[in-house]
Amino acid sequence: MRDNSIDSIIAGQDIRESLIDLKNDLSDNDELRNEQLYDALKHLLKDENPKIRANSAIVLGHFRKSTVKNILLQGYYDEIIDYAKVGYLKGLSYQNCKPVIDELKDIQSTLTNSTDVDKKHVQAQLKILNPLVRSYASHKKKMVRLLHKDVDVILTTLPYYQFTLFDYVKKYKYKPVARGVLVRTNSVYDLLSIRNYREMIIPLRRCTKMNKNADEIVSCLAQSNLMDLLDNLFDSTGSFYYKLSDRSRNADSSLTTHIIKGLLDVFPNKLLNVTRNYEIEIILEEVRDEKLNAYLILSILDNPRFDYRKEIISNSMQPFVAATILETAKNYMKPYAKVLDPFCGSGITLIERCLMKPTRFALGIDVYGKGLDAAKRNSKAANVNIHYINKNALRFVNSEMFDEIVTDMPTLAQMKDKDELTHLYDSFFRRIHRHVASGGYCFIYTSEIQLVQKNLRLNHDYLTLLDHYDVPRGRKMHYFFIIQVR
Repeated sequence: MRDNSIDSIIAGQDIRESLIDLKNDLSDNDELRNEQLYDALKHLLKDENPKIRANSAIVLGHFRKSTVKNILLQGYYDEIIDYAKVGYLKGLSYQNCKPVIDELKDIQSTLTNSTDVDKKHVQAQLKILNPLVRSYASHKKKMVRLLHKDVDVILTTLPYYQFTLFDYVKKYKYKPVARGVLVRTNSVYDLLSIRNYREMIIPLRRCTKMNKNADEIVSCLAQSNLMDLLDNLFDSTGSFYYKLSDRSRNADSSLTTHIIKGLLDVFPNKLLNVTRNYEIEIILEEVRDEKLNAYLILSILDNPRFDYRKEIISNSMQPFVAATILETAKNYMKPYAKVLDPFCGSGITLIERCLMKPTRFALGIDVYGKGLDAAKRNSKAANVNIHYINKNALRFVNSEMFDEIVTDMPTLAQMKDKDELTHLYDSFFRRIHRHVASGGYCFIYTSEIQLVQKNLRLNHDYLTLLDHYDVPRGRKMHYFFIIQVR
């Protein structure tokens, strides 16, 4: 098909359709070398049809000739139809644009300050140009100030688990809110080391309970404290590369497109939209009844809490979830305990346990070899000393007793076989007293509440349920059990 399209373009037959077919057939990294096609495309850049000019420019960008970028740049300057200019920029996006980056920055500046050109085509051009300039141009790296004026941030948590953060923020002014805990601080860096929150978001004033209407949202953002926050939090001014994310249940791409266009009008020199390598993110979260709140995320703020999570397997627990549920059991953990995780998977739960309080010895067991390989890499990255054994946990025999079992147990969704899952739970609970010393604890996370409750009844002579927590996880409820071995 590609060859047929090329032949038709060279022959001057069905040019518009052939250009579209060839453009759609080319991936971003494809390179063209046909000299006859190259000459034909240069000629077509002067065609009277602007769509032919635009598509010719896109295809021409796939030639790796040193002259192409200058041809496309000059074509852009000469082009009088705004929507056709997008094609020249798209063609340039396939080139090494470092030699012409100053010219592209000038175009970017002209577009962001434009008042006469149709904003639809300005936005279409900037959609290509912003990430292109971002990838080549020297953009002064911004730093979040170590100290700044007080700002309110929300540390988001699992639903109803705000209380797990209270001990960590008690030196601040704080209060629980629907999303987590609102904390007032003059240094966001001081909050980075807290492990049991999902993310740090900053509420924007006058941006609460907005209707799902682009004009209303843009108006609220224009009247918000967004610019004041950026001036307060960052050590330099200038433009910010940002991403806009609609996190509502029924996310609407057309809504974000119209908001981005509106923000270009309101903050032409301050906000440059990109989808990667962004410095800040503006998120829209649904609160109730199709109403939205807007928040700011400092994407450039490096938070290494969970950088150790190098390897992920299916059903891996998120580290902040592990840190949250383990916080509820923290008072039962003794320092320098011997800890066993018989179903360790990629090691997240056991790693977070070792980071919460020091352990004397930690052992992870799993029958799944690839999961253990992931766990070994993760624990090495976390700089915790954990031993691993590739074995069926029901066949493991220990020479010394452990103080704790900490584990995320298999579920029916993982094992698929209900009888096999029942056998695993029944056998595991019968073996607990062989692994954990009298007075020790089992901390078990699972969605299989009935199997746990059944086995607590059957083994009530040596297992005592001290507490259990409901853990909402999407549409399915999970549970965390704190069990003592007598």
